[in-house]
Amino acid sequence: MNVKAEKFVKMLEENKIACFEKQELKDDLNTVLFRSFMEIEGVQLPVIVVTDDSIFTLFRTLVSSNGVNDKNRAQVVSLINKLNCGYKAFKYLVSDNGEIILDACMPASNEYFDPNLIRAIIDIAIKNLSENYRSIVKATWGEEVK
Repeated sequence: MNVKAEKFVKMLEENKIACFEKQELKDDLNTVLFRSFMEIEGVQLPVIVVTDDSIFTLFRTLVSSNGVNDKNRAQVVSLINKLNCGYKAFKYLVSDNGEIILDACMPASNEYFDPNLIRAIIDIAIKNLSENYRSIVKATWGEEVK
């Protein structure tokens, strides 16, 4: 397991956070994935934290799967651009297959990696999504969350 993953596991254990499933990929970068979900508006959104031997750690959540298409792309991208202007910690993006993704990439060497920064980013993402999920759903699907 990589050093950042070890620090993340220790923080999870110390804070009695048991919602992450760990997966070691055993690749050249010693990648360890931590999978979980966050509940927004009654919807379980998948979350992944990716640690490895590079200088980067990635937090990602899938906000909407394959909902962006030619009909709604302009409206969704306009909303996402507006949201991206308001938050420095992470960015929304639309994938080639129409997913809406929320990403945060945090650089830190093994020595300076702070797993509590990941917790803070997740908390900020939950707050942002709680405030904006209805707008994202409306732009994507043309209807409000029920």
